[in-house]
Amino acid sequence: MRLRVAIVMWLIAVLIGTPASAEVYPSRRINLIVPFPAGSATDAVTRRLAESIRTETGATVLVENKPGADGNLAALAVLKADADGYTVFVTTNSTQSANVSLFNTMPYNPATDFAPVAGIMTIPMMLAVKPEFPAKTVAEFIALAKSRQKPLSFGSGNTSSRGAAELFRARAGIEMQHVPYRGMPQALTDVLAGQIDCVFADPASAQGLIQDGRLRVLAVTSSERLAGMPDIPTLAQAGLSGAELAAWVGVFVRTGTPSDIIAKLSQTVLAFVNNKETASYLASVGAKPFPAGPDALRAFEEADTRRWAEIVAIAKIEKK
Repeated sequence: MRLRVAIVMWLIAVLIGTPASAEVYPSRRINLIVPFPAGSATDAVTRRLAESIRTETGATVLVENKPGADGNLAALAVLKADADGYTVFVTTNSTQSANVSLFNTMPYNPATDFAPVAGIMTIPMMLAVKPEFPAKTVAEFIALAKSRQKPLSFGSGNTSSRGAAELFRARAGIEMQHVPYRGMPQALTDVLAGQIDCVFADPASAQGLIQDGRLRVLAVTSSERLAGMPDIPTLAQAGLSGAELAAWVGVFVRTGTPSDIIAKLSQTVLAFVNNKETASYLASVGAKPFPAGPDALRAFEEADTRRWAEIVAIAKIEKK
């Protein structure tokens, strides 16, 4: 009798095949969810990552842009999917470390709902204006802002963009009017059209406009000058200290995703980040590689969460 049962169980196992958890990853399409629109720095690097994953694994990879609510809409979309490694969140400090200090209530907990996979890049912001803007330096910009009865306006295409502007405003002791946008391309469009006075943009989004002479940069928010734009001073070099800020991009999945899948995905992402072609591309857009594994990315995320709490307090940003 026992022999019959054993044979039946063996036949069932053969007919059913191996369980899904034992499938070789990836065996089907991977969806990379981006919380910003096409044309943003996060979108641009994600599309390069997608191509790298395709080449290395042979998997079909789809990039989905889900902008809105400072990245929260995209975060929720990831959390609605299965924790199987096929819905991957390529996101930034907006969703993972800043929003908890910018929103009164959060629809998710970045520290517990998401598992870190790997870091991709860090990137500063740049104070950018139209070429005709009367201020040619940071000192002149601050003097102009203080001389006006109506505050200068700034657009923000993401949390880092707004955070950089608000920190600048607070450190400079000036008033500025915030105009939010769903993404950096839209904010840049309105700067060019004269609808807003300035924007703190990431170099990747603004690079083409700068090269065409349609946008002028007064300073960068990094601690060092950008290698590709050595003539542009940092805010500290321009006379305003304590306003440094850099955004970062990393890869996350839903908590509960099998550890072996996270490990393989992390290895794939880090191979992309450590590639010479990637390093060259990042340098060309003012970014730096951020090759952090899961543990290092989690520690960085926690430290940056504390940093954003300080920024919000210093700039006295009202929560949404």
